[in-house]
Amino acid sequence: MVARLPLLILLCLVLAACVGKAPGEGCLSCHPSHYAERGSCVSCHRGNGKSVRKAIAHHRLIPAELAYFTVPGSRRVEEGKRLAERFGCRRCHNLGGKGTRLAADLDRLAGDDPVRLFGAIKRPVLFMPDFHFDDRQTAGLVNAVMALAAKAPRPVSGGLPVVVHFASPQQGEGNIFEKKCGGCHRLLTAREGALGNGDVAPNLSGLFTPFYPTPFKPGEPWTAERLGLWLDNPRAVRPDTPMPPVRLSPPEKKQLAEMLKID
Repeated sequence: MVARLPLLILLCLVLAACVGKAPGEGCLSCHPSHYAERGSCVSCHRGNGKSVRKAIAHHRLIPAELAYFTVPGSRRVEEGKRLAERFGCRRCHNLGGKGTRLAADLDRLAGDDPVRLFGAIKRPVLFMPDFHFDDRQTAGLVNAVMALAAKAPRPVSGGLPVVVHFASPQQGEGNIFEKKCGGCHRLLTAREGALGNGDVAPNLSGLFTPFYPTPFKPGEPWTAERLGLWLDNPRAVRPDTPMPPVRLSPPEKKQLAEMLKID
């Protein structure tokens, strides 16, 4: 009992030092202050600002690279927004109140953990394209998602989550995409879930939306008619494309176009 007394006294002193501290003051015992005008440390980085114990203080901590979304006018946020536009995140996701619901609603992530979002982009789940972003690009995209989600209208509570079916006993039976396209492409559909297993050609999810990053021609978004022209002779549209013609009957073209529709 006597041997434990100094440790007990030390613990009491630590607890006494923490009691009454404003959120973030515990952080300043290890870290220099910055962006003081933004408020306490936890307003940007979360964590537990009253504790001086690292494991507690750093619980759900947002590291500096993922906290720029809390700083108005951040260059990192703008970089991330440009990436989201360039790679067409909204063709599958709702982001900033715009987009589709083929995959998870990113506006619901405003209160989530940006560290987990960083990992989800770096190690994408099945059917999410791997864009091979470096750490800076990924961090910028995470900051953009968090910033846009925070300003978006709040989703209706109790809304149904997106459910993506990755396989079914009937998948591929009479499915024109699986027969003619799935060897090179992949596709998320609103009605039949995830189709195809190819990685050598672009992911066609959201092709008929205004968010698809590569249009049929500059200023001309994809439509069912333009898709038919492309399939008949891709090199008449883009002379350097490696894609060969895909001969489909009018009913097959119609079936494929229906699968590519979002609603």
